[in-house]
Amino acid sequence: MRPYLTAVATGLLLGLAYLAGAQDGAPTVAVSDTGSQVSAATWECTSGHKIEKRRITLDSGAMRYTFLASGCIDPSHGEERPCSEGNFGMPDPNSCNWYWGGFLQVLVNGTNATAYRIASVGVLESGERGSFQIVWAHPDADVGLRLLMLPGDNHVLAQLTWLPREAKTLETLAVRLTCYPSFFTTARGRTGERHCRTPRTDERQPQTLQLQPAEDTYLYYYDTVFDVAKGEGAGPCAALVAPEGVAGGNVQIGGYAVVTNLNLDPAAGSARLAFYDFTGHSNASAQGYMDEHAAGDLAELVATDFRPASVRELDADALQAEADGLLADAGDDGQAFRPQVEELLQKTRELKATADEGDWVAEAELANLIRDSEDMLWKLKAFAALNRQ
Repeated sequence: MRPYLTAVATGLLLGLAYLAGAQDGAPTVAVSDTGSQVSAATWECTSGHKIEKRRITLDSGAMRYTFLASGCIDPSHGEERPCSEGNFGMPDPNSCNWYWGGFLQVLVNGTNATAYRIASVGVLESGERGSFQIVWAHPDADVGLRLLMLPGDNHVLAQLTWLPREAKTLETLAVRLTCYPSFFTTARGRTGERHCRTPRTDERQPQTLQLQPAEDTYLYYYDTVFDVAKGEGAGPCAALVAPEGVAGGNVQIGGYAVVTNLNLDPAAGSARLAFYDFTGHSNASAQGYMDEHAAGDLAELVATDFRPASVRELDADALQAEADGLLADAGDDGQAFRPQVEELLQKTRELKATADEGDWVAEAELANLIRDSEDMLWKLKAFAALNRQ
């Protein structure tokens, strides 16, 4: 490769990258992932076992949510990953509300999918949107969860999917959500007054609220004793429940935990939720937000395409044509890139075919492949631009 061209290409590459990323002041979502962290079990499982934990944080600039996946990886458990407090929690912004130890269970044929081996987990997007996915390998189905934030939002959008395994039948599918609105009452020796409010009604402890999916599209959980306006508690929490695929359910309003059970249609294949933590807000402030914005947030939830933008916008034929053109224009300087480009194009088509069938693992691999290939393609574009002059 000619030395002067290498230097010029490097400068051009930096200039192109700067122009491509120059969006000063544009709101973004930051995403961080601790990766797998393994430590000795204490309270989570049997002494001598190892607990694997992973924390992923979505920060919209207005609100930050951290999610914790955990479970025991001792070989004695086989495909199961037990953890005494639960396997998927939300420790930030508050340890109560959506419970830090385990606020979400997905019950497939009666057993909790989040207590099984994680088949795939990782960040999908950051910047214009922030998202990550986790897929659990339940014996009867692969169960996937994607969590996504948009810049400036105060809530997290969630898409849940399930794909039955070969020769397996899904008789029942349910979601169980656990929250401790505003305060850990019993654990702290205090008594509160828990409520669950929906667009249709407002029920208090110790009642069980029977849900009507078409009407109870948001669930607002609060405690009249532990209200920030009274100098008590952390603030309330809430959820959106898109009606499609929801067959019914209930909210068991206990004096300590409030447990929401959503019965899903196994044939639907997916469901959509959203989660709010109103830490620092009074009951009146949080209720005011839900009254004014819940309908709009629900419409946004239903309309959102959770696929990573790089996958959503991918045109394999256009990518092939662009790559062929760049290799031709780059001339001799592009030949070093040809093996990488050919491998990229082959893997892209293979993964896209699988992803188009609803395989989230393949979709995540495709998003990673596209992201990891950006630097190589920018370099090829730089040499192609120079050789056109």
